[in-house]
Amino acid sequence: MALLWGRNKGNYPYACARVKAKKSLLLTKDNYPKLLMMDLNEIGRFLGETQYKVEMAELGAKYDGVNLIELGTARNLARMNRQILSFCEGDLQDTVSKYLSRWDYWNIKTILRGKFSGATLDEVQEELVPSGRMSEEYLLQLYNKESIPEILEDLRHRYDLTLPEDIRAGFEANSTLGPIEDHLDQVYYQQLMAQLESGSKADKMLLTFIRREVDSVNLLTLLKLKRDKVQVDKVNNYFIAGGQELPIKELHRLVGLESLEQVISELSKLSFYEDLKESLEVVKTKNSLTEVGLATRKYIAKQSERFGHVYPMSVLPIIDFMIRKKNEVDNIRVIARGKQSGLGVDQIKKLLVV
Repeated sequence: MALLWGRNKGNYPYACARVKAKKSLLLTKDNYPKLLMMDLNEIGRFLGETQYKVEMAELGAKYDGVNLIELGTARNLARMNRQILSFCEGDLQDTVSKYLSRWDYWNIKTILRGKFSGATLDEVQEELVPSGRMSEEYLLQLYNKESIPEILEDLRHRYDLTLPEDIRAGFEANSTLGPIEDHLDQVYYQQLMAQLESGSKADKMLLTFIRREVDSVNLLTLLKLKRDKVQVDKVNNYFIAGGQELPIKELHRLVGLESLEQVISELSKLSFYEDLKESLEVVKTKNSLTEVGLATRKYIAKQSERFGHVYPMSVLPIIDFMIRKKNEVDNIRVIARGKQSGLGVDQIKKLLVV
């Protein structure tokens, strides 16, 4: 298999073996019922005996409860991502780096939301995952800017990240972050897919998977637009081009249908409809997208695992681990927040991606 990739194309066997070892450290399904029965301090102590022990020990003197859990898991996720990138070489490292750039956009959106809502620096820091080009030091410095326009100007100056004038003007007029966040998602996926299309064999394998992810993102956007009865003039302002089964032309047709029920009926043509069927029924009855959001995450996790098995000496098992790791961190945080908010065990359980 190493000959297939070539000596200078990347250290696939070594990197995949390292990631396989890390995968064995992930929490098992049996751990979650136990976590659901623990209080916040017990969860913190439990994490201190797992792969999160470094972060829990470093932060334990300053933080406790849900704050310790959230910041500890976020930092552990960032450390794992950076560590994986550090032991990849050649084309493989380039591909993993392209994928990890999503965290730069995640962090930018987190900072903008925090500044918009008046969150504290500690609250924002708990959500940051510095796994891309932007360091935690820079991100915290960015948050300390006086205003959102100053943050955007700094990003333009340092990273050539420029918002279209109509989106910037729209924010100044309406004070809504939605169009900015949609644009950042578009920039990430469009740049990533353009890079992967012209890249290595590993890039092209990853591209197929990313197209499926784009479909899931567009699907959620479509349902939200129809649920909220948003009148859509320019489809490209909302959707990301390049999906596998939902091209822009089809999304344009679907968003033009009269009702949410009609849209959901048309979605039965998708190859992954069965993965979403039950959650789509909930959308019709409760007008809630929580369940379908969880269903799309489970679908993407299932796809990443399948791709990883089909191409065991490629970038895909590495991406599969990163997705599983993020889902684990999200699950721990959901449990911690649920406990803090007084949610029942059954309510929290429904929010987990296991």
